[in-house]
Amino acid sequence: MANTNVDYYCAAFDANGKRIYSDICDFDPTKDKNADKVQVLKDKAQKAVSDAATIEIITAEDFCEYLNGKIRGSDGKPTEYIPPEPTAEEKAASKQASLDAEYTAAQQELGQSLLVANLNGDTDAAASIQGEFASLNTYYKEQSDAIAAELTAAAEGSDK
Repeated sequence: MANTNVDYYCAAFDANGKRIYSDICDFDPTKDKNADKVQVLKDKAQKAVSDAATIEIITAEDFCEYLNGKIRGSDGKPTEYIPPEPTAEEKAASKQASLDAEYTAAQQELGQSLLVANLNGDTDAAASIQGEFASLNTYYKEQSDAIAAELTAAAEGSDK
């Protein structure tokens, strides 16, 4: 046993295998005389996390693996967590967030440049900056529309 001074834990897992609750089991759950104690531990876990998909007694070794990021596999043993591929909606949201950040930064930079041009009375520079700002807005709208179109196409593809 590593990193713990007990042999067993009561653990609850959600439907995805993530450990959502644990408590020390300070007795040997493999002995028949402790069956009532095991049930009390499991009932306590059920009251603490009503959305648990699985509640069981686990070894300290397994407990340490769960602490280190593993999840409960379909075989009931710790397994590496492999995150799911992002959905089309998540990919679109990420692209949109990146576009929004790029747009905001460019907008602020142009705003500062326009302020300086106006303070200096440079009407040619101010007009040029206003043109760049219009181009920026056009670019932003085109890119946002493209992201929305990708999302729509992905949604229509998944409906087939």
